Amino acid sequence: MSEQVRASHPATKSSGLGNEHHCCLEKEFNSRFGKQQTCIKTPTASSYLHHNTFCEMKLFVLSTLLAAAGQASAFAPGSSNFCATRLMANVLEGKEIEKDFTPIQNMLLVKTVAVLDQTEGGLFLTGKQKIAKSEGVVTAAGDGRINSESGFQSPMPVSIGDGLSFGKFGGEEVKYNGATHTLIRDDDILVKYPGGTDRTLGNAEVVWDNVLVKVSKHEIEETGGILIAATTKKATVSSVGEVLKVGPGRYAFNGELMEMDVVPGDMVKFRDFAAQEVEIDDEKFAVIRMTDLLAKF
Repeated sequence: MSEQVRASHPATKSSGLGNEHHCCLEKEFNSRFGKQQTCIKTPTASSYLHHNTFCEMKLFVLSTLLAAAGQASAFAPGSSNFCATRLMANVLEGKEIEKDFTPIQNMLLVKTVAVLDQTEGGLFLTGKQKIAKSEGVVTAAGDGRINSESGFQSPMPVSIGDGLSFGKFGGEEVKYNGATHTLIRDDDILVKYPGGTDRTLGNAEVVWDNVLVKVSKHEIEETGGILIAATTKKATVSSVGEVLKVGPGRYAFNGELMEMDVVPGDMVKFRDFAAQEVEIDDEKFAVIRMTDLLAKF
């Protein structure tokens, strides 16, 4: 954006915003969008240096929005807010923070779905009866786990915007920018839905060395063929099922992807109590790690 355009623009002309104000806006953009730019202020407009035309365009748009909202004067020289007030401050647990809240290594920040406080029949739930689903959308992610021996960094298995179902007992809940989020590890992911697609079985994918299994019906144990009351029957969860989805595998310490030993359609026997339950299309399935599979047939 040329000096003539900036000087004639209503956001700078009407509020007396010059090079110093322009530099402040550029710094604001740098802090919000992570694009590091350096601006140099000198007494003459002609000696004001600009490093990137794209940055100039962003500043032009921002100044237009500020002028339309009547907020440009708040950043004018002499104002108490000049170069001090953030346009959109992040808030973590009720306190403003200067930077974005960013997970590290293999951690993810997931914006979780609202707690269910009403049944399908219209009954309102209170207190401990409310249902907190372990589902959400990825809003930020670390760069991946680093192997302590080889230094290899595993890429993250999800992207920002992906929908997730994750373990009920993993994660750390935080309040960020007015919404409930959960910090989880990549190992806590049960199922992902790339790009925020509908949460259907067709769109569901498993990560790492996980497999999605349709478990056989529950078995009912009885003693010696003698009929016993229903209340004394011992129900056990079956540890056999059909493989529906298979993850890509897990990285070895040297960075090579280890192949999976099962494919969709295989029947498998897995360790008791090793399965984590996930609900898709109103049906329950099990997510099991490859190391917990005992045999296939």
